[in-house]
Amino acid sequence: MKLLFRKIQDLIQTTFLGTRRAIEDVVVSMVPQAVSVVTGFLTSILVARGLGPKGMGSYALILSVSGLAAALSDLGISQTAIRFASRAADNHDREGQFAVLRWAFRLRMLLVVAVSLLAFIFAPVVADRIWHEQSLAGFVRISLLIGLFSALASIPTIYFQSLKRFKMNAVVSVGQTLAAFVGILAIAVKQSWSIDHVIWVSVVAGGLGAIVFMVLVPRDSFLRSRDFDRPLSSLPMGLLRAPRLDSDSTMDKTGANSFAFFMVLSSILVSVTLRADVWLMGFFLDKADVGRYSVATRFTLPLVIVLGALNTALWPRASALVTLEKTVETMKKTLKMSVLLSLGAVAYSIIAPLATPYVFGSTYAQGILLAQILCIRYCLSLLICPIGVIGYSFGMVRVYWVINLLQLLSVIGCNVFLLPRIGAVGAAWALVVNEIIGFVLSAVFIRRRILEMKRNESFIVKEISTENP
Repeated sequence: MKLLFRKIQDLIQTTFLGTRRAIEDVVVSMVPQAVSVVTGFLTSILVARGLGPKGMGSYALILSVSGLAAALSDLGISQTAIRFASRAADNHDREGQFAVLRWAFRLRMLLVVAVSLLAFIFAPVVADRIWHEQSLAGFVRISLLIGLFSALASIPTIYFQSLKRFKMNAVVSVGQTLAAFVGILAIAVKQSWSIDHVIWVSVVAGGLGAIVFMVLVPRDSFLRSRDFDRPLSSLPMGLLRAPRLDSDSTMDKTGANSFAFFMVLSSILVSVTLRADVWLMGFFLDKADVGRYSVATRFTLPLVIVLGALNTALWPRASALVTLEKTVETMKKTLKMSVLLSLGAVAYSIIAPLATPYVFGSTYAQGILLAQILCIRYCLSLLICPIGVIGYSFGMVRVYWVINLLQLLSVIGCNVFLLPRIGAVGAAWALVVNEIIGFVLSAVFIRRRILEMKRNESFIVKEISTENP
């Protein structure tokens, strides 16, 4: 019996990333997301009941624009920075780590200002011609501040993750989440429900979180005055060019600039893909249908927590992988964990959405099937996560943008075909198709890459043996 118990314990330890520290990092990374999902779920209940289906639909459309602005201000910069800052930190290169963080900060601020300016200009056009509700333009413009504060808070987040200090990152994130929740509670107590009040709460909470984040990190991690001590003609490109860092990886020699370029392509495509459903529903369906769809997505929040925690803990570790053997070993371990998580998530996906009419009200009862399909989509995401993240160590960054483009086209095609026929359920099925396409293509390309590298290693060993009999 003791032997059996020991074997089970060893299996659990090796499955969950192989070390106690890694398991702790996943759990700690889940804390702010757990707080976020609890407060977010309660917030969605209050907002859904306070604004009603139509108001909830308008609110979802507004946030889709500010969310896109925030995403396009990143364009993979955060992931690139974590990757190379983690490598520098592991090599005890503090200046190299800070140089990456400063580069990411400058680029993110430039992008968030540029994207927000474009969104500010075109907000009336989108609200009038696509959503058929001109009054939403002003709310969209206010919500753009959320993206600005998100960009400001990103560098401290990258700093803590690159050092694998997930606890500090969790503390600040929890504080920001609770600030937003307190604001919503205040609106509920006063019964002063309106779209602009809800949006202003998010803006203020984001601003407070950004300020606290910036205070907690060294100033050199986001700004250094002597970076500007260079000829005026070379200043713009010099500030936006990623620092050169040596890579000791035997698998992927992609530099920071090239990596960032391909991440930009992928990030643009993914950002549009994840919001194409709401935009197309805004064109094809009533605002009430969009509101029910938005409520249905709230049941995916626990799965988003687990997925986000797994990504947060895995990304800096995957970035430090430099050999084929270690990379394959890490992928196998994380795949075991993701399979277990996916199986548990399936049960949740079927049962939890049944509570929709009791939690949000009878007007949202049509969203049960929607919520179940959307949750199943995240079950697939949990299964794919290790393959996608560790695939970057195989140089897959050069391929992922092609896969993302195919996913975008499939999502748009499915929505255009299904929305007029089966309503919002069609948008949910489009996201399931999106995950399946990504999983199949990524697995095929990574398998080919592994086989190619193994053949190359065998050839090199054979050549060495021939030269040194």
